[in-house]
This record gives sequence, C-alpha cells and structure tokens, in this order.
Amino acid sequence: MISYQSNLNNINQDMLEGFFVGWKKPISKKNHFQILQNSQYKVLAIDNETQKVIGFINALSDKTHFAFIPMLEVLPEYQNQGIGTKLMEILLNELKPITNIDLTCDQPLQSFYKRFKMLESHGMVIRKYLN
Repeated sequence: MISYQSNLNNINQDMLEGFFVGWKKPISKKNHFQILQNSQYKVLAIDNETQKVIGFINALSDKTHFAFIPMLEVLPEYQNQGIGTKLMEILLNELKPITNIDLTCDQPLQSFYKRFKMLESHGMVIRKYLN
C-alpha cells in the first residue's frame, strides 16, 4: 500500500534512495532532504511495506500569486502506477489559491502535464553543470 503525506514527519534522508536516475549531476540524499525541508509545499509517496519514499513533488511559492514546481520524481520500479498523477493532484489541490503555477519540463513530458490543464510555454534557464 502507498500513502501520501505533505510533510517530513518520520522522514529522514536515508529514505530518499534511488532518485535522479539519468541526471547529469544527481542530487545527493543530503541535498535532496534539504530541498524538501526548504520547499513551501511538498508531497511524498511512501511504500508502507518498505517505509521508503518512492516518489515526491515539491513547489516553491510566494503563497499569494506564484508557485513553481521544480521536481516530480517517482522511482523507476514504481513508475506507470499512477503515483506521479496522484502526487500532482494532491499538490495542485494544495496550490488551489495560487493564480500562476509554472514548471519546466522536457518536451516528451508535456503530454503528462497537459492532463492537468497546464499550457505549453517557453522559458529560459541556467544550468551551471553544463559549463
């Protein structure tokens, strides 16, 4: 059974194993935990049998008008089970009062986010690990 929570109660960095597969510069468990601690909004998916975090989504916000969703990750062995969809639904419900919700993603992922009535947009980014 999978449960979802919007806080870090009973979560530690050792429960954040196996994320960021294929990233050019994967994020360490320590930094991953700090990211979640510092995010105004977060939702975690937990496998109740293993007590392991198997997915997460986070958002940064001014809590008034703007929110940005930087990451949605589900461990490879748990993908295609609706976990990412559930994480997105829970977070969007928490962000309901926010007028503008943005995220950036690779083009192949846009069809996933269109299901949540998100619109395609163009933007610019800095990626210091590419230099």
